[in-house]
Amino acid sequence: MMGVELGSEEEGVTVWESKGIGSDGLCGDKGKVVDKIGGTVGEGLVYAKSKNQKMEFCVKVVTEGILEELTKNNPNRNVVMSPASMNVVLNMAASGSAGKTLDQFLGSLGSETITELSCKTSSLMGLFDLDTAADPDPDYSDSAYNAPPELSLVNVMFVDQQCPLKPSFQEIVRDVYKTEPKIVDFNQEEKVRNEVNSWAEEKTKGLIKGFLPPTSKLKGPLFFANALYFKAAWLDQFVASSTRDEDFHLLDGKTIRAPFMTQIEESMQRCGSFEDFKVIRLNYSTGGCYSNNHPRFCMDIILPERKNGLQDLLERFNSDTKLLLQDFKLEDMLVTEIWIPKWKFSYDLDTIELMNKLGLTLPFKYPEADFTEAMDSPLGKLLHIGKMYHKACISVNEEGTEGASIFSAELLAGSMYRPPEVQFVADHPFMFMIREKVSGVVIFTGAVLNPLSDN
Repeated sequence: MMGVELGSEEEGVTVWESKGIGSDGLCGDKGKVVDKIGGTVGEGLVYAKSKNQKMEFCVKVVTEGILEELTKNNPNRNVVMSPASMNVVLNMAASGSAGKTLDQFLGSLGSETITELSCKTSSLMGLFDLDTAADPDPDYSDSAYNAPPELSLVNVMFVDQQCPLKPSFQEIVRDVYKTEPKIVDFNQEEKVRNEVNSWAEEKTKGLIKGFLPPTSKLKGPLFFANALYFKAAWLDQFVASSTRDEDFHLLDGKTIRAPFMTQIEESMQRCGSFEDFKVIRLNYSTGGCYSNNHPRFCMDIILPERKNGLQDLLERFNSDTKLLLQDFKLEDMLVTEIWIPKWKFSYDLDTIELMNKLGLTLPFKYPEADFTEAMDSPLGKLLHIGKMYHKACISVNEEGTEGASIFSAELLAGSMYRPPEVQFVADHPFMFMIREKVSGVVIFTGAVLNPLSDN
């Protein structure tokens, strides 16, 4: 996801929304777990520091979605979703639920109580609030290096003027999800849709326009959305003049010519070889805000050993999501060649069918769904989620920063032995994951099936 000009970077945005749909507790700004009337009941970490933020259910929705595309829809359609964004929307919906619906939410989302779920959400929101605007390293003046990673996650909620929220749910929306409900008249459908689309375009910096098409039906009384925006420069740059067309092998046996970013000089990279796949970790520059010896964000590219092995690998990951979310045991290796195709595409779908398949069913069923914790109105007994629509886009290309070469040189200079040599040539369909390394939060997950396709 880097730009074509100097200083350009990797971009990816996503918007999640839920219509129709909230609570036992929340984590406030200072990390206190408080009950609905404000009494402190315990301590909670605001910032994500543990691997419980890996969001297994949401990642499994993505892998299931990729398998659906491979086997039923279009085996050449690229996929990208944001487990982090999806998780926030599901957590918000769960906060307005009760009874068996709440139980099913908690079981799917890996929490025992709403208090625990709210604490995890506060932790995640805190992660996106971390200050990256520290003073840049004076040893590097390159404009790309001095641009720190951009990571934002914001929520919005629209409530019909005739259907007030319960005070307890409104408190959670404000304190955990950092938004104040907007009171609207859903009878003025076009006006509300335009307001949603303007919000989505603004929060994704223009990358997602017309999120809700004119054909979409906004009936209310409750609509909420999440927008995630990510932009970062590679720590180790790819030189644009080294990009060249090479063969990429599609799953249907055909071969296409695609532009590959290349590094043909030896470099130290974190890599790993496993039973039927290999992984390379590409770090993003910190922009001088933190030590580049400890970058916060990375992309793991997961390449099947066999050219047509992506489906089998996905089925393996889907049967045990922990395999995909593990902290891969990577080691420093001397990489003699790196070949990775450029890609840029968007992806959208309604995820309800996938979630139903994975066991989350009650929130979408009327009259079984129970969202009586959301509204101070008889309508609370009638609410259910009618649609969960996802749209994301991602772009990956060469541009990074010169800080990459300095970092690599330091690593090589510190080596006391000749490390194992490997090549990493991603010339057939593969998966990718962008994540925050301390918490394990997965920002984007997807698969490149055809690097020339924009979907």
